[in-house]
Amino acid sequence: MFFNNKNLDKIGRPPGNLVYTGSGEKKEVLINHIKFNLNNFENIQSKSIDSNLINLKYVNWIKILGLSDIQKIEEIKNIVEIDKLNLEDILNVGQRPKIEVHDEYIFLVLKILSFDEKAFKLKEEQISFVLTKNILITFQENKNDIFKNILERMDKNIGNIRKNKADYLLYAIIDSIVDINFNILNIIEEKIEIIEDNIINNKETNIISEIYKLRKELLLLKTSIWPLKEILYQLRETKAFISSNTSKYIKDIIDHIISIMDFVTIYREMINSMFESHQTNVSNKMNQIMTTLTIFSAVFIPLTFLAGIYGMNFEYIPELSFKYSYPVFLCICVLVAFSMIRFFKHKKWI
Repeated sequence: MFFNNKNLDKIGRPPGNLVYTGSGEKKEVLINHIKFNLNNFENIQSKSIDSNLINLKYVNWIKILGLSDIQKIEEIKNIVEIDKLNLEDILNVGQRPKIEVHDEYIFLVLKILSFDEKAFKLKEEQISFVLTKNILITFQENKNDIFKNILERMDKNIGNIRKNKADYLLYAIIDSIVDINFNILNIIEEKIEIIEDNIINNKETNIISEIYKLRKELLLLKTSIWPLKEILYQLRETKAFISSNTSKYIKDIIDHIISIMDFVTIYREMINSMFESHQTNVSNKMNQIMTTLTIFSAVFIPLTFLAGIYGMNFEYIPELSFKYSYPVFLCICVLVAFSMIRFFKHKKWI
């Protein structure tokens, strides 16, 4: 289902009312305060968003895993005076990807996709960003740390993250999110190849169901990735928060998104073609069955006619008194059937 039923809890409430619309029980919120520059890296686990840990001589990344504790989420105001409508968007995990530029910060909402290969189903997770001077705050609903590779690169000082400011860190995270979609495309392509093979070889599998699943997953991928293109265009224009160097890298992500959308379009056309091919195969198979049944019917029509004549209850039928009438009748029936089959083959009907 695309619609989150927990959004119904917000009906009738005033704007800015903080309601967590995610799933699951209330769990402890995990907070990591990461400070770094070219020479230093520090990862501090905390139970709250503590403004005393902020040091603007460093780049500060406050990574929040879990959204069920609304009071903890509201502590963001200790660092930046965020609009209450944005706090509402953070907790409402059914948001559409978007960007809002304020005087003091930039607010973004994006979607991260993961693939459950057993169920062949995409899972969607919302991630929200608050970017201000030398501070980046991220909010994730689940506690699976999908940015572990970024932390490892920062810890080992691999790449350019520690050489740049918080805007570059935001770019690196968005780039990681986009890269995940390439992995998903690869999985979808492998599934398409399997279905194509089944269609070509007329293997009896639940092809229609698999095609509809693929259509649904491609639609979810499109709705998650396509808004990101416009978001990044707007992000590049926010000169107060995004440097010209980072803007150059963001342009590269936009190119990746266009490439992903091209693949989505190609795969959608391939799926439509597979559906048509499958329907053609089903129709051809049905035609073959009907042809076989028609041939049987055509062969037995004259035989039925002959059997009908000699099955009538007339008192005088001369042939019935003949000693060899029964075997002669059988021979005639076989000859008629054989002649009709030869005729059908001559006409290339069978």
